[in-house]
Amino acid sequence: MRKLMITLMAIPALSFASSLDMSTLKCKNLNITNTTTLQQVQDNCLIKKQENHKGMYQVQFRNDTTQKNVKCDFASNTPTAVVNGCR
Repeated sequence: MRKLMITLMAIPALSFASSLDMSTLKCKNLNITNTTTLQQVQDNCLIKKQENHKGMYQVQFRNDTTQKNVKCDFASNTPTAVVNGCR
């Protein structure tokens, strides 16, 4: 029971650590939001890697605001798929 409680207490900390402030996420003149499509990311961002990952299509690119690499997930690899989340 103690192990279960420790595990459950750690989950919120892990989710907080993997979150990203979407307001600072930008490629060229494109602000990345939850309505941004895969095609827009591919056209505007410096892509490092694209792959299917855990049932999602994941794109890794450089955030021009922070100059750090970011990973965003899309439901599929279709051009009209919108961002599900970034970290």
